[in-house]
Amino acid sequence: MSKKLLLLFTLIALSSSVLAGCISKPVTLEVYAGISTKSAMLALKDSYEKQHPNVTINFNFAASKTLEATMRALQQGDLYIVPSVDIEKMSEDGLIIESHPLASLTPAIIVRKDNKVVTSWNDLAKDGVRITIINPNLGTAGSIAEKIIGNSPEKDAIRGNITVFSTSINEMTQLVLDGQADVLINWDVVAKANPDLMAIEIPADINQSLEMWVAIPTYTSSRDDAADFLEYIKGVEGQQAFKDAGFTVLGE
Repeated sequence: MSKKLLLLFTLIALSSSVLAGCISKPVTLEVYAGISTKSAMLALKDSYEKQHPNVTINFNFAASKTLEATMRALQQGDLYIVPSVDIEKMSEDGLIIESHPLASLTPAIIVRKDNKVVTSWNDLAKDGVRITIINPNLGTAGSIAEKIIGNSPEKDAIRGNITVFSTSINEMTQLVLDGQADVLINWDVVAKANPDLMAIEIPADINQSLEMWVAIPTYTSSRDDAADFLEYIKGVEGQQAFKDAGFTVLGE
């Protein structure tokens, strides 16, 4: 073989190797996120995937405790986006690599805009008012609702008016929209995401705000890609997406 031909084959081999190195391998990120973040996260998925065509983001939206149980059972998850108390629980078990604050979560009374039954917290204690909260065993929003009710002087009457322990935000929202419940207690962003609903403030002396955090679990199968998407969520694009969804962004 001539030296020129040998050199040509060598150059071709080197070029093929370089090109192969430049082509990113397909990656699927499994993101477990509280359902209140759905609109923000879907917007970020579209923009991130356009910038990273090799990455596919697969979402699992549910109540926080349901997400945790699923992650532990399947031992998978590249990002976890839930109230900080849920991330702290997994961190105590050594299942979190890193975590960061995203936005604040403020509980509120949520009713239909044409509602005539409930206009303030004290109305929740009236006879016949139908209240729905998330099942506390499934989501932190339910646990917080119970604590807030427990802080109220009218706690016994309000507890007696809880007619449904819902399994998800979607279920409780539909109950209110269909007139099967008068009010739900959840994060105020739930009302901001639905034009037919409105939020009524809970008295500050009994309310309990939380923070939404994002974390990388030890279950991640692609830590570098998970970290890159986490930084994107924390960045300008992520902050804007959460603002658009009605959240108050932290750390600006």
